[in-house]
Amino acid sequence: MKKNILYFLSIGLLLFASCNNSKKSDKQQQDSIPQVSMNNPEEIQQISEVISRFARAYLSQDNDKINALINPETGIAIIHRPGVADTYNIVDSIDFKNPVPAHYAYETFQNDQVLTFAPIPEFDCGKDKWTKIGFFCDTTAGTTHKPLETIAKFLAEFEEVKFDEAKKKEIEALENGAYRVILAQEKNSLIFHVKKFKNGWFVTILDRAYGSCDA
Repeated sequence: MKKNILYFLSIGLLLFASCNNSKKSDKQQQDSIPQVSMNNPEEIQQISEVISRFARAYLSQDNDKINALINPETGIAIIHRPGVADTYNIVDSIDFKNPVPAHYAYETFQNDQVLTFAPIPEFDCGKDKWTKIGFFCDTTAGTTHKPLETIAKFLAEFEEVKFDEAKKKEIEALENGAYRVILAQEKNSLIFHVKKFKNGWFVTILDRAYGSCDA
């Protein structure tokens, strides 16, 4: 009898260890998002052009030019903060006369910053300012920014918003392998993500929540 108990305990421990290792492997795969190599001058030129074009179109509030940089197959996710927590809407296009959310107009400001490929700044809520000023795109290998997934998990846990496989795939198409861009000034900012698809580079996320600590 004791031998049988020890046998089943051993099998149970082996299954638990196997399951635990599988979960760790899955988590590592989720945390490791493939990034496009920036060693190729052609790739650098392409991503630079899309980033610069989007910033110019946004600040000049040109609907046609900005929507040409949105992938029609995925749309663009607009992150905003209606209250304490962030949320997002996925739309097919941007209309500067009809902002998302409706009460928060798309801001415009002058920009004379030159795009730099370097670690992006952070917003310090204690000091109410950016850790550094400039126009940055972080192409550091292994760096990932997944705000949509973070928001979706929060909404699923605390607000019972459905987060199924379809929603996961929708989010992955927008942010997996994407690069975060921050144009940070003393009083203004523009934050978005760019990603390469088979048919070229597109802007996939416009983050209107980060860069402010207001609830």
